[in-house]
Amino acid sequence: MSIGSHLLNPPNLDLVKRLSWKFGRPKILDQGRAYYASHPDEVERVAGNLEHMGLASSGAALDAALEGIVAHYYEKLFILVKGYEAVWVARERVEIAPGALEPLEEAKATGKAVFLAGCHFGATYLQTLVLAARGYNVSAVGRFPGRVGETLRANDARFAERYGTGRTTFLDVSDPREDVPGAMLQQLMTGGVLSNVFDENNAFSMPRHLLGHTVHGGSGMDLILRRFTDQRVVVLTPFLVRTGPETFRFETDRHSLSSVDIVGNFYRSLGQRIQRHPEQWYFIHELHEALTPIR
Repeated sequence: MSIGSHLLNPPNLDLVKRLSWKFGRPKILDQGRAYYASHPDEVERVAGNLEHMGLASSGAALDAALEGIVAHYYEKLFILVKGYEAVWVARERVEIAPGALEPLEEAKATGKAVFLAGCHFGATYLQTLVLAARGYNVSAVGRFPGRVGETLRANDARFAERYGTGRTTFLDVSDPREDVPGAMLQQLMTGGVLSNVFDENNAFSMPRHLLGHTVHGGSGMDLILRRFTDQRVVVLTPFLVRTGPETFRFETDRHSLSSVDIVGNFYRSLGQRIQRHPEQWYFIHELHEALTPIR
């Protein structure tokens, strides 16, 4: 059993639904600490991954990294079961960094598409709602199997109807009936806002540099983006950085499609955030899976 499967269960869904963020989050964090206390092999793996990347890997730094992983799963539970509180957090507990939304407004005004190159850092499960809460419609690529996808789609419809949010279209790569690459291209060709992660290791990934080390990633995003220019698509790496137990800051870096290695630029943006907030890089507990190619 992994930390994710340990925490993502019906009793915890009920717990998070019943309790506000202030009271529910500490209970999930306590469960996570207890899990790691009884699974030293997983703690050792996280420590080894941190050390491999040249990051502090013991003491308070290791404790913070483990807590960051658990916080990520709390946020996943939260977004699955909360209604008004989720929208309220997205609107009232998120600072927008200066200029972070300007490229999206520019794209809207000029009819350009937007590609949001996401990654496994920070409060990713709240990130799309932060944009929806400010009126943006987004198509999000990911794995949304079964009840998870049904719940997210139902929540999205309810948020739009009750709270006036933008809409999110969930493009499910785990559903063989969906033509996800085709849908991605359509969004970029028709001025939509498309979100997908760049740091997963799959059959389309290549060796990439992160913090001076080699990882395998890219997820083939360069194969999609090479069809477009800056005149048609605005490219951003968005980050929702935790600034406290219940506060966040939304940041974006802009990238040019004229770059010879745009995915490398994405990784540089990620590396800068990891250096500032290593405890928020929750991918650290799976990093070993990105160290060898998938072919």
